[in-house]
Amino acid sequence: MPNVIDFGEALERTKGEERALLIGNGFSAQYFNYRNLLDQSGFAVGSPVREIFNMLGTVDFEAVIRALEGAVIVEKRYRNYVHANEIMSDAQMVREALVKAVNATHPSHRQDLGFQYTSSANFLANFYTVFSLNYDLLLYWVNLEKCRLANGFGLGKSDGYFLGPFTEGAYCHLYNLHGGLHLFETDDGEVIKALDTGVGVIATITDTIINKRRLPLYVAEGTSVQKMRKINSVAYLRYCYDTLRWNSCSIFVYGHSADDNDAHIYRAIFSSKAKHLYFGVYKPDPEKIKVFDGLLSKHQKTTGSYLEYTFFDSESAKVWDA
Repeated sequence: MPNVIDFGEALERTKGEERALLIGNGFSAQYFNYRNLLDQSGFAVGSPVREIFNMLGTVDFEAVIRALEGAVIVEKRYRNYVHANEIMSDAQMVREALVKAVNATHPSHRQDLGFQYTSSANFLANFYTVFSLNYDLLLYWVNLEKCRLANGFGLGKSDGYFLGPFTEGAYCHLYNLHGGLHLFETDDGEVIKALDTGVGVIATITDTIINKRRLPLYVAEGTSVQKMRKINSVAYLRYCYDTLRWNSCSIFVYGHSADDNDAHIYRAIFSSKAKHLYFGVYKPDPEKIKVFDGLLSKHQKTTGSYLEYTFFDSESAKVWDA
């Protein structure tokens, strides 16, 4: 069995280097209920809208709304105006269901979490660049409270509700590889960031979905192929992904499983010029290490990479020890 070191030793081995960090759901699991948003939407199994999700083979709300709005155009062309209105109502119902799911699974304000940010900020301070696979707001809040990692929106303008757009020329050390609930696309394809206007950023997100009929930019659960298709369709997401591929720092992975549904992420890591991969395992034991070793070895061989990896005990990083 490969050796497992603690986080402190991993830091010591990379002392004097710039480090990169990739965080997955495990970073947020203690405070955010990371379930499939579709399961929290209230759509009953067998209902027409839920069946559309199934027929499209997706859990992406935006894809279903696009399908419904396309059907509205067809129905109107055939003068089926009553049915067109019914379908349009269903599209709005999907938007409202997304809001319901977000509010059911996510705290409404960073103060609701009831924890101190110091330890998580200290953890993040070890890294020059942070990549996130999560679309919740936990990293957003920690960064707002303590870290101030540049996120590429610094050259944008604020209208009170949003800041942006993201620009590649701005300082950026935080990349949302799978988007986020706080990110939205404009009509011309630019990405803007929702702001807390005093009642919580969730309120801004809710208003934007319901009243402005615009959905957050996030990569929904699904296969690696489905996720990569979404990433390639949005310039911001593609830039974040390419930045991971261009990374030349030692990279630490915290709170992620390396499963095949994120094979595209490990394809990028093992294709990069990273010096070394440090992979965090929660409560490591021989069986877990064997599984993760098999997964990482497979990704390594698939890309023909010589990047070496070492396991560390993720609990020893003390990310949430307030």
